[in-house]
Amino acid sequence: MLSSLASRASLVLLLSASTACGGHRVVPLLSSAGIPVTSPTGAVPLEVVTRSTGVRDPLPVNGASVSYAQFEEALGHAVSTAAVPWAKENQGRRPGGWQLFVEVVQAEAEQEGSRLLVTIGVRATLRARVGGAHLAQTEAACRDGAIVEPGSGAAVLYACMRRIGRDLSGWLATADPDAQPASALAAPEPASDTPVGAGVGPIGASGAHPDTDNDGDSDAPGEDD
Repeated sequence: MLSSLASRASLVLLLSASTACGGHRVVPLLSSAGIPVTSPTGAVPLEVVTRSTGVRDPLPVNGASVSYAQFEEALGHAVSTAAVPWAKENQGRRPGGWQLFVEVVQAEAEQEGSRLLVTIGVRATLRARVGGAHLAQTEAACRDGAIVEPGSGAAVLYACMRRIGRDLSGWLATADPDAQPASALAAPEPASDTPVGAGVGPIGASGAHPDTDNDGDSDAPGEDD
């Protein structure tokens, strides 16, 4: 009986937290946008990692008592799905594969009457999974909107994320999967075995002109000895 009462109390607290602050709603993006959650099987040639910098998750909607949770997870799914063709095409070309680090640098959502406006900006870095060498970097952004009721805009956010995924997939198609980090490309200049002044005769002791008559000093223009 005590166990049952404790469970009911926990459920009441959970529901209260999700509707606190005057009926504020927290909408999970993964289930609300119909995003399938699957576990990868076998080796994964491209690992997508998402992280937010100065961006709130759950993402609040200005002008409405709504926030959208699971922002990073939904973005990661959108990018991973778009990058599948590139990952399959280049599988096995680099030991350990690659990591695509997607940093969310901007995320804004605003409800203007019946219209939801969404802006997302990211910085993407392609790295080698073995050693973490930096290979390439780019930025991508999207802005999307639709007429939806407050709290029903999960599909709008995910459509914006899918656009970023397509942009990053197109960028990956132009990247060199076998690229070497800059540190590996900076080889020292080979030492030269050619002596200074080779090809112009020996340098005389008294100057920079060649000693053409082999008398031990340099022969300046007009010199007879």
